[in-house]
Amino acid sequence: MPSLVLPLIVAAATLVYYVGKPRKRPPGPPPLPLIGNLLQMPKDHEWKTFSEWARAYGDCVYFHVLGQPIVVLGSLVAAHDLLNQKVMAGELTGFARGLALMPYSARFQSLRRLIHKELSGNMLQKYWPLHEDESRILIDKILLEPDLLLDSIRHYAGSVILRVTYGYQTAPRDDKFLLLAERVMAAFSLASQPGAWAVDIIPWLRHLPSWLPGTKFKQTAAIWAQLNMDVVEGPFNWALAHQDSALLVRPNFVSTVLSQSPDVLSEDDQDLLLWAAASLFGGGADTTVAALSSFFLAMALYPEVQAAAQAELDRVLSPGQLPGLSDRPSLPYIECLMREVLRWNPIGPLGLPHLLTQDDIYKGYHLPAGSIVMVNVWSILRDPLVFPDPLEFRPERFMNDKTAIETVGCIFGFGRRACPGVHFSEASMFIAIATTLSQCKISDPVNSRGEHIGKDVEYQTGTISHPEKFRCSITPRV
Repeated sequence: MPSLVLPLIVAAATLVYYVGKPRKRPPGPPPLPLIGNLLQMPKDHEWKTFSEWARAYGDCVYFHVLGQPIVVLGSLVAAHDLLNQKVMAGELTGFARGLALMPYSARFQSLRRLIHKELSGNMLQKYWPLHEDESRILIDKILLEPDLLLDSIRHYAGSVILRVTYGYQTAPRDDKFLLLAERVMAAFSLASQPGAWAVDIIPWLRHLPSWLPGTKFKQTAAIWAQLNMDVVEGPFNWALAHQDSALLVRPNFVSTVLSQSPDVLSEDDQDLLLWAAASLFGGGADTTVAALSSFFLAMALYPEVQAAAQAELDRVLSPGQLPGLSDRPSLPYIECLMREVLRWNPIGPLGLPHLLTQDDIYKGYHLPAGSIVMVNVWSILRDPLVFPDPLEFRPERFMNDKTAIETVGCIFGFGRRACPGVHFSEASMFIAIATTLSQCKISDPVNSRGEHIGKDVEYQTGTISHPEKFRCSITPRV
């Protein structure tokens, strides 16, 4: 027994030393007792405040709100440490069953493989005619009713993804699934907004009974959860019921997966297909709307860029010819323009919030498990060292600049959590941009009050950020 005393004393002393030793946190704004940085949390356009903090404290900023640690990263280096999980947007509303907010797991890997197999590489080419067809419908709608630009963009984005995912052809107006999707994406953007919900900061609030004051978020979450399931199950059930119908558009994601299965899908496999399809639908609709809205605004504000892009199209295409995705390698300036649309005002300024599942060390700083981690994509894409004159819309910045091209890729996420449908999304954007520029002249942007818009444009708060409402003149080029 006496021989054990000294080792036990050493072990106890070591434990006390390491447990009692304060961990070195990354720098950040000074907190107040108990509430931390609650009063300093921005209520809108959080990425701008976080950029100011980054200039003051460095590219890894740490703060806490009521004890909930939060880390904001302003560089690409630590992106691989991110892991998605939000209480309001994930657990309570059901969005966590889709790919975007699902914790990394075997199910996450299965979903990602299923999507990546169908929407990458040469597999994408079978969808090119669909993209091209929908882009031409978009131009017809815009030229017919230019004042309904946003409605036409929403129809294009939703129609492409519904046809590709489920084989469903949308109605020309007021399509039931598109209307539902629009409501769901608005709910998702609100539910996943950093700092907007007390339950994200204090997760145990979700266990409180719904009748208690201050728990209105539970009623809101229940409404959004049902709405989410309507969008998830509605088009999927339609696709299952119409596999032998002439109404079904082929090829499509659901039919392809079903045809590759030798037997009737098991309950687990059908559930996996359900949520893979829902992840495609949810991930491709509102993001494309935000990006194409930015494109039209940028073209109205930068007529010289529009003219340069149209000159390239005129050199490559024969008179009267419409662009196709096979022309993409011959249109490098249009490619650069598309990337600049993504960079100029990124559709996801803070990406998706993530959660550290275990303690980590970054640049010598301790990041505690349970920290909410956000990447300031907006700030990264305005780094003047990579993008000189970052406020200007300059597509040529991507010409033969590998660093710029790799950096703008952060808009689609990082590492194993990067968007598996990135190539599909780019194809959808590219053909819409090329077709629009080949046929339309865009000019005279005004806001909702009819006032001329300058180059210092405003964007809305939200996980997916859209430009403030605007109108512009759209006329045929001929």
